[in-house]
Amino acid sequence: MKKITVLLICVIFMHVANAQWSNKWLSNADHKHLLYTHGDVMVGNKSGGNLGLSFVFNSKYSVEIGYSASSNKALPTFPDVLKSADKSESADIIASPNEMLENYHLMMGRHFNLNSKGTFRLVVQAGPGMSVNNTKAPVTKSTGYTVIPTVRTNNFSVMMNSKFEFPISKLIGFSAGPTLLMNHDRRYISMGVGFIYGIISSN
Repeated sequence: MKKITVLLICVIFMHVANAQWSNKWLSNADHKHLLYTHGDVMVGNKSGGNLGLSFVFNSKYSVEIGYSASSNKALPTFPDVLKSADKSESADIIASPNEMLENYHLMMGRHFNLNSKGTFRLVVQAGPGMSVNNTKAPVTKSTGYTVIPTVRTNNFSVMMNSKFEFPISKLIGFSAGPTLLMNHDRRYISMGVGFIYGIISSN
């Protein structure tokens, strides 16, 4: 959960750092392109957060780079347990995340304005990514110890995302929509709700 907390803090700092630059750009340029950061809270198969940077050419064609971190619900696992020949001592159950997933992605997509003012739009995008999965599973050794090793695996993944964006000004807005993340043996579906900040409107 520490990585998820750090991710959410990074979202806040990126939005703050982007404020001065965006205001300067809007006051000096006749802009047709959009450039903004977004931060989302995700719930679903896993819960966590997503941070990204999007560039939208002519307010239509987008490229997004991003990072997300999520974990499943806390599950009961056991610390090391030493079993004697005639008696077994039980230890307290400790709640620990069973799986942590990190994903680095690059997506391309299309923006569709759903009204004439550009204050309500649909974003559809997809692209490749690299997933890093850290899994914990109890293993009982022949000596009687129960340990919880962390198994780290890297997998090529594909991410697909569709969301609605609601710019409430030229600088700030909201977004909401589902995300599907797939690799060779698993699928993860989540619902994201968050903020967008930067140059988010050309109107």
